[in-house]
Amino acid sequence: MKDTILIKAAELFTRHGIKGVTMDDVARHLSVSKKTLYQHYTDKDELVESMVKEQVKMTELQCTSFKNTAENAVDELILIMEFMNQYFSQRNPTAFHDLQKYHTKAWGLFLHHKENFLRKGIEENLKRGIKEKLFHADLNIKIVSKLRMEQIECVFDPQIFPINEFNIQQVHVHSMKLYAYGITTIKGHQLINKYLSKLNKKKQKI
Repeated sequence: MKDTILIKAAELFTRHGIKGVTMDDVARHLSVSKKTLYQHYTDKDELVESMVKEQVKMTELQCTSFKNTAENAVDELILIMEFMNQYFSQRNPTAFHDLQKYHTKAWGLFLHHKENFLRKGIEENLKRGIKEKLFHADLNIKIVSKLRMEQIECVFDPQIFPINEFNIQQVHVHSMKLYAYGITTIKGHQLINKYLSKLNKKKQKI
């Protein structure tokens, strides 16, 4: 039941945003009483925190899989870009703003994931790309990884990209492409174009 509550609550949060969904809404969506809900989750904060934990776990597993199966560092970047593109397409953009503003502990989990797992992954990808001669050899890994982290952070900042003016999915794609083309050599550029072309053809067939 606890897992079922989490899955159904996540459906509501991602569809309508977090602030706009109450525990009453979750109970109605599950066709259970609020008493049943509170037997498994103390309050909405705990429910949101559990949801973020699961999503972080899923993201880390997926990114690790991309790292292990990608043909090269550029392929890994494109796999991650498409994964995140699909992730954003299925979520109400207000959910990120709500998380940051109203659920500090859950937002802290995301920041910990970003600062530890994501930054480490970026640095390892940079090292791999330089070794494969697909990324510029003179890149300062510490500087570039920090710049990329700030780039990721600003995508979620509603003061920079107001949700009523910008599509967070499109912002992410542009951010990722700017980063990818900026760090890659000519050979790397050619691979980006190749993988993106292949991806677009695949989407057209669906």
